[in-house]
Amino acid sequence: MTEKSAQGRKLRMLAGMVLCMLAILAGVYVYKERAGASVTIRDSYAEIGKEMKLEAFHLIGRPVESCVWYAGDEEVQRTRSLKGYTPQSEDVEHFIRVEVTLKNGTVYSDSRYLSVLPVLYLNCDTAYDDMTKEDTASASMVLEGSRYLPDQTYDGRVSLHVRGNSTGSLKKKPFKVKLEKKTALLGMVEQKHWVLLANAIDSTLLRDQIVYGMAAELGAQTAMDSRQVTLIYNGEYEGVYQLCEHVRVGENRVDIYDWEKVAKKAGEAIAERLILEEQIPDEYRKLFEDKLKEELQADLSWLDTRSFHSEGIEGWNEAEQDTVQTDFDMTEFVDYSELPAATGGVLVELDDKEKIRTLTTNYAEPFYFVSPEAGDTWESLNSYVKESLQSLEYALHDTDFTYHNDSIHYRVMNNGSNHYEAGEFERKNVIYWESDFQSEKNDGVHYSEMADVDSMVINFLTAEITMNWDSMKHSLFLYKDVDGLWIVGPQWDYDWAWGNSMAQKETWVPDDWQTTNAYFAYETYYQTVQWNRYLIRDPYFLMLAREKYLEIRDTYLEELIKEGGLLDQYVYDIRPAALANDQLWKGSMGTYGGQKFDEGVERLREFIELRLEWLDEQFATLESFRTSLGYYVTSDLVQVAEVDTESGEGFTEIRVTTEDEAAAAVSVQVNGSHFYTADLENGSALIRVSDAVLRGDGQENMAQVRLLDRDGAYLVNEEGSTKGEYTNGISTYVCFAK
Repeated sequence: MTEKSAQGRKLRMLAGMVLCMLAILAGVYVYKERAGASVTIRDSYAEIGKEMKLEAFHLIGRPVESCVWYAGDEEVQRTRSLKGYTPQSEDVEHFIRVEVTLKNGTVYSDSRYLSVLPVLYLNCDTAYDDMTKEDTASASMVLEGSRYLPDQTYDGRVSLHVRGNSTGSLKKKPFKVKLEKKTALLGMVEQKHWVLLANAIDSTLLRDQIVYGMAAELGAQTAMDSRQVTLIYNGEYEGVYQLCEHVRVGENRVDIYDWEKVAKKAGEAIAERLILEEQIPDEYRKLFEDKLKEELQADLSWLDTRSFHSEGIEGWNEAEQDTVQTDFDMTEFVDYSELPAATGGVLVELDDKEKIRTLTTNYAEPFYFVSPEAGDTWESLNSYVKESLQSLEYALHDTDFTYHNDSIHYRVMNNGSNHYEAGEFERKNVIYWESDFQSEKNDGVHYSEMADVDSMVINFLTAEITMNWDSMKHSLFLYKDVDGLWIVGPQWDYDWAWGNSMAQKETWVPDDWQTTNAYFAYETYYQTVQWNRYLIRDPYFLMLAREKYLEIRDTYLEELIKEGGLLDQYVYDIRPAALANDQLWKGSMGTYGGQKFDEGVERLREFIELRLEWLDEQFATLESFRTSLGYYVTSDLVQVAEVDTESGEGFTEIRVTTEDEAAAAVSVQVNGSHFYTADLENGSALIRVSDAVLRGDGQENMAQVRLLDRDGAYLVNEEGSTKGEYTNGISTYVCFAK
């Protein structure tokens, strides 16, 4: 090389370095000396009005031919040097892509998706269309959002698979996602386990999100939190998804005792022992811990037998010609004295689409264990849960909503068949046989002493406010801690709510009760005997339900539908992303076929307004509520003549009269679980109710009165009775404040 050419090269390099430094100072791009040349967008999240700067790696001496930015397929900026781009509002819901071409023909490109929502990127070896429920795939996940702190986003490995029953088979796939570490995604409570709901049949994408918020407003002990996100899967836009908490047992979810964690710790203790005894090297710790946890959680019988044989280690020994211990005395690894009784720590679900429904009741309610998933392998827990659920169900079917061993109990032997006649659906030819079920521990226990009534009220109101097709049929969760009541919840799966459906179901019914509508119950027998149909025969439950409805009607529900309210805010936040979702998926996959977001929102708004208008009329008074439902039938043969709340200190007097000559006494049931009886004299009886069982401070109390015959049995009102399902008493009720 001549001295002149060498000097020229030095000058060109110096000029390149000067230009590079000027570009860095100007904020156009960041230069970094690295082994490989590339150009990338510096920020991980694109925002309107914020410049997307470039990072150039190892480009000195490699002149740029062009730097072109695209929003979608449209070119929005072209320069002859590296230059950032500031996205505009019209670029939203598009990939913002830069393409840098060098003079030697080399092309570098990078992109970010510009959305009004946080963006979730999944990169997986399994293609989107090839994902299944059966196979779990490994992927990398990046979740970014401009309004969130670094510890509320994510950049790491995940495992995922398709989830959902009917929705799991649709083209827009819902996913279950497990993170490597607990993370407070987008400000929600930190966890490893999350779901991505596709909301494929809901053109508004909002039904589930609204309902989960409503459940929290109603006072649910556990309500699911969620955020809307845009999903990019292997670089391809897949639409709007609802990133949601997963229904599972955990400190920050369904907070009850976790038996599967006991199994996990037992597996870790066994692996530790094997390492200390030099039966396995420490490098195999994780392998053995995982295998032992899997075995111990899959069969919980060791909690009863206190012994465990590991087939996994047995297989290891055969494959590796090893002699690692396979049989274990579990008292050496678990302190059984510290374990609670097998009386809870369970989460169960009602859903007939699950194949293993080991907790199905005598009225065919298809419950099964969610956690511990293998609860049916542990006899102590399995028998307790079966007895507890069956006692609760029989209490709901009993005349006074209390489980009695001496009552006649039934079990369904033939589910019958559904008939459509004169515009009505009716299930016929159902056959019941008497059951020999007995429960000493629950004899004389009212349903409110087995299950949390507030959660039952919330579940009923959520079903009714939303007129949800699936309520009491699929995705009904119950959970119970070791020393607590059954709690109904969390509320889940409401994409069929407010007039929406798939499979062309006629769900646009804003002016009837979800609980009693025959069409809504035509698919399965067990819907005709769903628990809400018995709760609405109890005036105490009706009183509480009406109170709760009125409590949220002028607050949350009004805020939901008013102009500029919650629904409008939801729509404002999501609309650009929802319109892009429509472009990809061509509308919802539900009843209305090509229904799009804007149309869907107006239909949703219309249904909610019509629904609340109708419900307001039904809830106007307790009596209008009762008669509208039509399931609790009172009798003119018994009357409450007087309620005297000032009759004496510490009690309230209720006078009951009747002209029924078969009646010898009266039973008064106060606020659910408190019973008083008094003999009739000349057709009149006076009952003194302790103020200790009443709600004070002006709150309403419920007293239900029934007539008793000379043997102390309830006199039967044939109206409102159905053999095998419910026997109505001759009764009336009175509501009063103290």
